[in-house]
Amino acid sequence: MLRIASILIATATALSAFFVTPASSEEFKPLNIYYVRHGETLGNVTHKHGDYYDRTFSEEGARQVAELTAKLDEIEFDHIVTSPKYRAMNTIFPYLKKHNLKADIWPELAECCWQKERGDKATRIGRDDHIEVEPGMQPYFTFAEKTDSREFKARNYGDGLLMVSLAYERLLKNYSGSGKTILVVGHYHSGGRLIEMLQGYYPEGNYQLWNARITQLQEQEDGSFSLIASNY
Repeated sequence: MLRIASILIATATALSAFFVTPASSEEFKPLNIYYVRHGETLGNVTHKHGDYYDRTFSEEGARQVAELTAKLDEIEFDHIVTSPKYRAMNTIFPYLKKHNLKADIWPELAECCWQKERGDKATRIGRDDHIEVEPGMQPYFTFAEKTDSREFKARNYGDGLLMVSLAYERLLKNYSGSGKTILVVGHYHSGGRLIEMLQGYYPEGNYQLWNARITQLQEQEDGSFSLIASNY
């Protein structure tokens, strides 16, 4: 598979931050990332999409979230970040409420890259609607930066790929070599591509993520990540 350098050709100057310099061996402490896809929704089951179908868990999805909430108790996280989409926020909400924790909303973790047409390129993406957090959820979700309160406007596949690269960049910029353990809550298409990028592969969408299952990666000294466990 092609290395991440190939992405730079497709997205030009906007991806300059892919040149993240790994920490020196003396100070290096590996970053541990746990990635979770949201629980199963009615949209996943019926293949109908829209506000109701994409926001509402199926009966199986509700069971998955309860199981995930208990499973996450086995891991101590230094930080939790989530997609702005309700289905992702609602997946981690019971865990946050149980432990009185907060998660940062990152708009670049939203779903994208589902389009079959992949010829479009992007060098920048604009901002879209303000992100709404329901009143009961507000104590448990924060915006680390002012610009995080607005969604990205990913108009095509190229925009989406650029958005995933921004999530990749932000994870490494904030946490690379820190020794911290980070929980990331997101989606199928964007999450699979983020995991491919972290491993140093071109994000082709070959990775499979199951609903409400955990995938673990650990940083290596060369800046890439090893896959420790998937979909457990």
